[in-house]
Amino acid sequence: MALLTGPVAGAGAKPGFEVQKSSLRLNLTIKGSNGFRGFIATEGHKQVSLTLIKGGVLMDLRTNGTVSRDGIVARFGDLGKVSVRFQGERPSAAAGPRRQGQRGDPTPGCSGRDPILERGHFRGTIQFRGENDFTRIDTGLAPGTVEQHFRRVCKESLLSALDGLFEELFSGLRVDMLEAHARVDGANVAFEAASFDLSSILGPGTPPAYGFSGRTMEWVDGVRIIRAANVEETDSGFFAGKPSAMPQNVTVVPPKPLLESAKYRKEAGVPATWVGPLAVRLPGAGLVPLTGPSFKSAFCGLTVKKLIAGERCLGLQAEPEPHSLATLARAAAQGGGSQSQAFLDLRRSWPR
Repeated sequence: MALLTGPVAGAGAKPGFEVQKSSLRLNLTIKGSNGFRGFIATEGHKQVSLTLIKGGVLMDLRTNGTVSRDGIVARFGDLGKVSVRFQGERPSAAAGPRRQGQRGDPTPGCSGRDPILERGHFRGTIQFRGENDFTRIDTGLAPGTVEQHFRRVCKESLLSALDGLFEELFSGLRVDMLEAHARVDGANVAFEAASFDLSSILGPGTPPAYGFSGRTMEWVDGVRIIRAANVEETDSGFFAGKPSAMPQNVTVVPPKPLLESAKYRKEAGVPATWVGPLAVRLPGAGLVPLTGPSFKSAFCGLTVKKLIAGERCLGLQAEPEPHSLATLARAAAQGGGSQSQAFLDLRRSWPR
């Protein structure tokens, strides 16, 4: 079951074994007005996220609340709240019957309690009203799951071994990236365009995969709010020479929901210029310009491994920003076998 791939860490485990950490996750789905789909998810006993998606754009809100196996209580500032209790159906073992690992048994065994998945409904109050009424939610019932993992030690599975192989393979892929960032009216505004060279795994002549991201991130009343548009393009839209060549000239013409185009130019010893009418229309924020005098911009060549490690054209980041191209690349590279084709499916994972 894809929903039940628990956190796995090799620390503290003997060779050939893996430690699966304990965790609690609640997930429920809801419908908003104006065609938006909603997802509420928890991580641990405090973190609660509400994600709203329509087409190629999303709004993601994260706050702290109270989470238990019985339900969720949280507020998303003045925008909304959730107070629900879970009513489950009959629990089922997440990983199937427990194996004892007898000699000759081809299925790896585990010591410790099996994870549990409960399906059912959440009842109570779920309310949300987006800025400018881009969507509304007001319901007392939503289908969902409660997923509990318990610490246990398991023999390393084939999928886990494949995860490592996929990560090693994809981490070496070359990425040419253009990024631009600014602080505008209390929000971090960012644009990224990237070309992923797939020829090393799919053979010479394989066309690159192109990704584009326009997003904002801000904190309001203790709630982290991200609005983003992440899209892919197989017919370029990203026109650039080699990052090592000077002067650097890059033109981006991304597909919708990103709008218009922009040009980047950097000469040796001269600050880069980043101009054009490039913009994105984001939920609740309207039209957001992605160029201007306040933007810092850079163009460079990286590998997926460096991208995952936090290296950027404009400096290091401790962690990739949520919903950035780096986050998507990390999920693909580290998902490996358990996500089936991983990086090859990266293009399909980006909202269209």
